[in-house]
Amino acid sequence: MLTQISQLVIDCPEIAEIDINPVLAAGEKITLLDVNMRLHDSPQDNIGRLAIMPYPKELEQTSTLKNGLTVMLRPILPEDEPKHLEFDNSLSDEDRYKRYFGMRSKMTHEEMAVLTQIDYAREMAFIATTATAEGEELTLGAVRASIDPDNTEAEFAMAVRSDYQGIGLGKLLLEKLITYYKNNNTLYLTGFTMFENRNMASLAKSLGFTVSFDMEEHLIKMHMDLQNKDKQTND
Repeated sequence: MLTQISQLVIDCPEIAEIDINPVLAAGEKITLLDVNMRLHDSPQDNIGRLAIMPYPKELEQTSTLKNGLTVMLRPILPEDEPKHLEFDNSLSDEDRYKRYFGMRSKMTHEEMAVLTQIDYAREMAFIATTATAEGEELTLGAVRASIDPDNTEAEFAMAVRSDYQGIGLGKLLLEKLITYYKNNNTLYLTGFTMFENRNMASLAKSLGFTVSFDMEEHLIKMHMDLQNKDKQTND
């Protein structure tokens, strides 16, 4: 309900105030018994007033991979949880090891809810999906990043379904994230991966990241200056 109200005040910038009282919640049914609304004299920018950012539909993008597969790139939604669990479970043991920096058990409902029910103002997760022959949506990959309160640095992590690697999905997802945070005026984008994941490091380097090796922690650091990308040099 709160998310829908957030979307309402974005779609209708004339709204100054909404008073909803009382609200009755019974199971999945929510009833608004009394609603009062006050309007601005002229449309205003309501985005800065939101406590919960609405789904950024304008970030949806359709692309075609080098093997001809058509995919949708879009921000993750809470209702993606079941498909996202299937995606996470589809990763091979090796890919899970590289993604989570060690062996780990399958995700619980609570853990998956944290990954799919995000605040778009504080973090972003893009997923790549395609339609199966049966008409169902299949999640092929995901890239996500969280940002500090000062919008200085975002730290990312990425995974691609094991049976869909090598067709350009990782590059497409990471380019999408770079563009998003660059437009968001974020200063830096960083990520860490294991020494064993040289493919991830090579991809990052090809996209303009500075790649360095932390021998003590046995990690590869990927760093990009988003606002001065053309001044970067790769190690």
